[in-house]
Amino acid sequence: MLAALLALAVGLQTTGRLEFSSYLRPLPEMGEAYQRGFRSDAMVRINQVRDSIQVDEVRGDEPLQSFLNSFIDSKEQPASLELNEVFDAIQEEFPGAQYLAANLVTSNDRESLLNELAGWSAATNDDFDTINTAVFQTGRQAGVIGVMSRRIPAFSLRAANSRGGRFFNKCPHCDEVHALEIEKESRTLILSCPHCELPFDVLASDTSGRIRRATDFFEGFSLNEHPITQYQLTSEQRILALWREVAERCEYQRDQDHVSETREVWKGPRETWADKAGDCEDTSILLADALISAGFDARVAIGWNGNVGQHAWVVVQTSDRQYVMESTLQGEITEGCLKDVTVASAFYKPEQLFDRERMYFTTARPQDFNNDYFSPKVWRHIPVASGPAATPANGAKLSLR
Repeated sequence: MLAALLALAVGLQTTGRLEFSSYLRPLPEMGEAYQRGFRSDAMVRINQVRDSIQVDEVRGDEPLQSFLNSFIDSKEQPASLELNEVFDAIQEEFPGAQYLAANLVTSNDRESLLNELAGWSAATNDDFDTINTAVFQTGRQAGVIGVMSRRIPAFSLRAANSRGGRFFNKCPHCDEVHALEIEKESRTLILSCPHCELPFDVLASDTSGRIRRATDFFEGFSLNEHPITQYQLTSEQRILALWREVAERCEYQRDQDHVSETREVWKGPRETWADKAGDCEDTSILLADALISAGFDARVAIGWNGNVGQHAWVVVQTSDRQYVMESTLQGEITEGCLKDVTVASAFYKPEQLFDRERMYFTTARPQDFNNDYFSPKVWRHIPVASGPAATPANGAKLSLR
């Protein structure tokens, strides 16, 4: 009698009606076929509800489904799981799982489980585009964990150019995974990690609208120097000659004056040379590329100028000195224009540097990096992953900051 009364109480709490027969029926074998059939039926029920309110249908996510099955199988008491534990486990395995909702339901029969999932508020939320389920046995009842999700892709230039939108990325400095948003019509972008706050990429749109990495704008452009002149002139005289050639050919031109949209774009050296015009980034890249081709160690600096605000300029290094070179000067280039970085440090505040191979950042004090643009102790290069950006660090979790 005690057992009967207990069964009666549980049955009334769970279903609101007497269901002694449900406790007498054996639970089905919850193998792979059962799991697959249950998920298919749950998807059909949820999509019927979504169709009725004109929300896009959900589909399955096979890698996440396989992980969810293994995760639930590893738990002795899945009915006691905290949903945050489910979220943490999924995001450790899938850093791009930006949108997640989970529901844990137990009941005496399969139909009740399906109805609960179909009536779940997250089922009609258009933030989610997949549904995955894992059914399990808990005592004399069945249970299910339903996971609604949407995964964002790993950041890559190819993906940013093809569709733009929201991506996840692993910081090359601290290995934390974070989200970022790139629009196809983006301006110049200096991307920084929200965790360590260090820059990890410098991107810009070219005149065709394609997003490129700063280093990719270098083309190996060179200016002709007379072979004999190279041996007769000092390094400073050769630098001045190349600088003069660029300055005399190229006039300063704002992007708004040659691009239909009011947005910032960068040009490659050959394009700037052919146009005979460009803004500070364009002519700086042209001049630095020509200097590197001539055998000099040169970099483009992005930062602030005390007179004009945000700016780009060139720095070049000889055997014993470093010079700041302003590529937008319209007057005559003389020896007096070649300023040592220590003299120019009061007006030029670099934030990032780049050349043909690398981008550089610093965490040093201004009095250190303003006076030295080339020391590896002051300027560290930004690591660029050689493999897919989708490879997350072990245990990395997505930050939505």
